Amino acid sequence: MALARIGVGSNAEDAAPRVERALEALSALGTVVSRSRLYGSKPWGEGDQPDFVNAAALLETSLSPRALLDALKMLETAHGRVPTYRWGPRAIDLDILAYDDLELREEGLHLPHERLAERAFALVPLAEIDPTYEAALGQLTPAARSEVLPLDQRIGAETARRRVVVDWEQSLKRVREAAEFCASAGLERFRIDEDGLEIEVRRSAPASRRPHALDNADVIPAAAPIAANGAVENEPHPTVLKADVVGILRLSRPAVTEGAELDGERELAYVEALGVRNPIRWSGRGRVASVFVGDGQPVEFGQPLFAIDPRA
Repeated sequence: MALARIGVGSNAEDAAPRVERALEALSALGTVVSRSRLYGSKPWGEGDQPDFVNAAALLETSLSPRALLDALKMLETAHGRVPTYRWGPRAIDLDILAYDDLELREEGLHLPHERLAERAFALVPLAEIDPTYEAALGQLTPAARSEVLPLDQRIGAETARRRVVVDWEQSLKRVREAAEFCASAGLERFRIDEDGLEIEVRRSAPASRRPHALDNADVIPAAAPIAANGAVENEPHPTVLKADVVGILRLSRPAVTEGAELDGERELAYVEALGVRNPIRWSGRGRVASVFVGDGQPVEFGQPLFAIDPRA
């Protein structure tokens, strides 16, 4: 008998029950001697999809590595998996993470799994039931390990039994509508709480018009400089980039600083709202005159973020 380490994952709407059923189904391929708790994790490789539920199991089996892989693929199909794109969403995923101490490189079968050392979502549950993987887990950054949490800690005991998939596109639309209504009505605070979606927009002052949809930019009127002969110089006004949604500002890397020269298309930062990334971009030549916010700072709709001096 061999000892196989099996990774199980799903990001379907009912991911937790699917993973539980898959763990039970492994008993048809041998003896499940241990299994981990359920963990929640962010998707790996392709971020634009729901979070995953992951687990690991130790399986004593008489099947060869290739026969075990074939049997796991059959279980995936039986549990609703259909082909998608690479690293895409899946109803169920069953991987051989390791098979005894065997090292194997065959077409479609690498043992140990070739990316096991990079994947916290696989190593965290595996190290829970097999201490020999604690050293490999320790090689990951604390940030990577902290993103994989027991499901009851990550999404609460109730949602651990039933995953909720959020329509982010529709949620972002509601955020924009709320922000625009708040601006047009001159409100300082506006809140929506319905169908499990909570949106709150706060403004420091009424806005006179709606935000631009694409560039988030406004020009700040300023007195034109006076030349030595008393003539007004033809100097462009600074352009201010503003937040068009309420959220948390994240500076893009490398972070811009005051005095930095810009040339061409560049993302300066993004505002994270309801899990959606809303980029703040500059296009053309210019110099960063002011940075009004810091990384990780909450920002309101219409709040100035950067001032840019345009250059011809």
